[in-house]
Amino acid sequence: MDKERARRLFLTAFFLFALANGLSGSIISNYFKDVFQVDSVQRGLLEIPRELPGVVGVFVIAALPSLGNVSLSVLGFALYCVGLLVLGLFSPGYFVMQLFVFTYSLGDHMVMPIRDAIAMDLADEGKTGTFLGRYRGMMTLGSMLASALVFVGFRVGFFYFRTGVIPSFCAALVFLIVALALLCRLRKTLPALDVRKRSGERRRLPVRRRYLPYYIVTAVYGFQKRMRLVFAPWVIIELLSMGADTVALLGIAAYFCGGWVAPLIGKFLDRYGVQKGLVLESAGVAGVFLFAAWAASGIVNGSLRGWGGMAAAFASYILIFLTDHFNSVHVMLMRELSESPADVMENLSFGLSVDHVLAVTVSGLLGAVWKYVGPQYVFLLGAAVCTVHLGVALWLKRPGRGPPFTDRRRLSLLDTSKASRRRRNTVKIRTVKEENLCFLPLQFFFGNLILHTYMLIICQVIKFA
Repeated sequence: MDKERARRLFLTAFFLFALANGLSGSIISNYFKDVFQVDSVQRGLLEIPRELPGVVGVFVIAALPSLGNVSLSVLGFALYCVGLLVLGLFSPGYFVMQLFVFTYSLGDHMVMPIRDAIAMDLADEGKTGTFLGRYRGMMTLGSMLASALVFVGFRVGFFYFRTGVIPSFCAALVFLIVALALLCRLRKTLPALDVRKRSGERRRLPVRRRYLPYYIVTAVYGFQKRMRLVFAPWVIIELLSMGADTVALLGIAAYFCGGWVAPLIGKFLDRYGVQKGLVLESAGVAGVFLFAAWAASGIVNGSLRGWGGMAAAFASYILIFLTDHFNSVHVMLMRELSESPADVMENLSFGLSVDHVLAVTVSGLLGAVWKYVGPQYVFLLGAAVCTVHLGVALWLKRPGRGPPFTDRRRLSLLDTSKASRRRRNTVKIRTVKEENLCFLPLQFFFGNLILHTYMLIICQVIKFA
């Protein structure tokens, strides 16, 4: 009974979180454009303070070993609230804005790997993919409702972007505070859920060579995510000169379709496995990006005009947003590769930092490609890297290269029955000798800290030149 109630609290909290994010982070490109009048290069560079928290988040989580997954989520929600409070109420200048974009984004990125780990802990045995699809479907529903509110709000003039109070950010803050209260209730309802699963013998992050396939696909995902977060909206905002209400209306369509696609991907994973999921992802994402490249090229060279260009751009925007649901494949891959439950959440967090190493590194470069080479080449690059997912899938199918451990015989992580303990003790986990790669996070962090400082200086020079 407590576990079912915990599921409801979890789903409601993250439904509200998605609603808040849809009223703030999802329309941040319009905020940058309308309030600070940035161009495509500046927009790419502004991804650095927005995505660097994805690299830093792994260190924040590792530095707080006494906090469980739910408590870390509470902290992430609180940071998000602080960022929205300043951006929504105090009209910060360009420099201060970047600081609090970093703050709210740090909270957002802390929550990303933790929510997947909590969802897997709450899932019943053998239905992990199904519950992941269910919770992603709830978040999609929240995002769809947020898009509807944004569309109506900007059309009637209740929402707007200009110096002073930002009403949509303030509304997001209210929803986020309610979600924060629900997470606190979840922590009391099921205390076992808030226990960090870690080995008593391990003192460092469990980053190992056996998890290399997961790190590779998340790195590629970080590159491709630029299309969804930056350049798909930029087609609408810059090439078609449309505002936040149009983006929101397209978001409604994308989230409506996503509410149907996410559960299907979860069921596909439960039935066919991760390797076939990677093949499906590679083919599907490549096709979508090739279509988006054709649409962007047609709009730029004039071969797609009027309603034809708008229809192609709108369709590519929706399809690109649907590709985000393939992240469930990466989560399931990490779980199948994991040696123990202790490794899952921390490696999801580390994988998120790998994802954002690519995001921080390539955002400015892709912005320059968009401006000086052509928008279509950004999407062609996104399609080209899809071959990496296919390569990983084929590599996993080679003899001796498959996942060394699966959860088919493992009961739910929260099941403490005697039968569960006996079954866990009988599981044979095959291990191989491998080097620990814990030095990698430090290289990522300091390298990207230097890169962030350098690129931020360039951003300011471009802004005020």
